[in-house]
Amino acid sequence: MRAEKRWRISPFMLSILAIWFIANLISQFVFISLHGSPYDGIAMLSSLGWVYYVVIAVELLLWVWFFGYLIFKTLKHISQNDSSNEIGKLTTTPKSSFST
Repeated sequence: MRAEKRWRISPFMLSILAIWFIANLISQFVFISLHGSPYDGIAMLSSLGWVYYVVIAVELLLWVWFFGYLIFKTLKHISQNDSSNEIGKLTTTPKSSFST
């Protein structure tokens, strides 16, 4: 028998991306409700100095991972050949309900 390789992707990175996205939405909502206008994210990030580049790099890596994950899942779904549902294709021997 040939063993199939199965790719298992941890939902850890997806959770990090979801938390990051929701935290950004909530912080923007709170700031707008307090001050009446959205904050300038670029000005805030640039005030961090050199850490600005680290934050941007981490966020870009998260988004690249996310889109890579979506592309991988889509290609896997498209290329999956489920021949077990084809008519006339028996993968196991049928068992009789009569015992002898």
